[in-house]
Amino acid sequence: MKKMTIKKHAPLFIAFFVLCNSSRFALAFRSSITTVPSLNKRTLGSTTNAVSKTTVLAMSSTTAGTNNNNAASKTHLYNPTERDEYYQGNVAQYLLDLHDEGATFNFCGGMMFQLVLSEKLQTHLKSVVDAADKETQQPVIHPAAQPLMSRIPNYKKSSFADNISIFHGRELRKIPTANGGMGFVLQLSYADPSAALEEDASAVEVAGKGADASWNGKAVDPQGWSKEEITTYDGWRSDQFRQWRKASMYETEGYSTFGKEFGNEAFGLNHRFYLHLDNQNRMWLSAEDGCEGTPSDGSSLMKKLGGMLFGM
Repeated sequence: MKKMTIKKHAPLFIAFFVLCNSSRFALAFRSSITTVPSLNKRTLGSTTNAVSKTTVLAMSSTTAGTNNNNAASKTHLYNPTERDEYYQGNVAQYLLDLHDEGATFNFCGGMMFQLVLSEKLQTHLKSVVDAADKETQQPVIHPAAQPLMSRIPNYKKSSFADNISIFHGRELRKIPTANGGMGFVLQLSYADPSAALEEDASAVEVAGKGADASWNGKAVDPQGWSKEEITTYDGWRSDQFRQWRKASMYETEGYSTFGKEFGNEAFGLNHRFYLHLDNQNRMWLSAEDGCEGTPSDGSSLMKKLGGMLFGM
């Protein structure tokens, strides 16, 4: 996942300093950014298509990250100790609550991504919560000793996902109505649970570049990965070498409601994601390439900036 560079626009910086009445701030971001090959023009324009209510259930002033009073009452979403006491290992319910509250994840020291679950993944997680044996299909939060996806058991470079240990997902950008004020959404979707990995040479040849296994899953989620995203996935490679998709491409490949849900100017990149803890017991949602975020109430410097200093 890429970070965006701050525009070199002195008046905006001066205005921001006056507005916040403070003289000391810290920004965390990568120092070297390259342009996405297929999306060279990344200037954010206005869009008349707001994110649909069925996709983002809580994108309003009552959502976490947009109302300080409400955020204070939902501290179990962000505080590790309160989280563990509240959910008692029910990770499926935790993910559902993060979605319902329109919660944001702080990626890379200040990039606020709103978490959005596809409708089919929501249905699946609700079935896990309601199951008599709630532990059978519970999503796994990997230990702090596994801070990279490549370190989890049975890791293979493939498009495999099981909705437990690894999830299909996308980073989506240029969505003006996304919580966090930066136009970013982190979408997780449902993957084919009946599929299997194939490691023979002929199967690997048709997988994404650099794959060491092929996953024969189907596109089973209308809002999830298309067959093209599955067969060409190469999320272990640098973003600049990968296929970014515009709204029109998503819709051509089968995600017919993409523009209605996120806006016709939105674009994105598919990733595999997994959950892991750190040494402070914080939960991280981490992409296969190592970029990751932790649940945040959005009260960071970058939320105050609201993305206005970023070349989106």
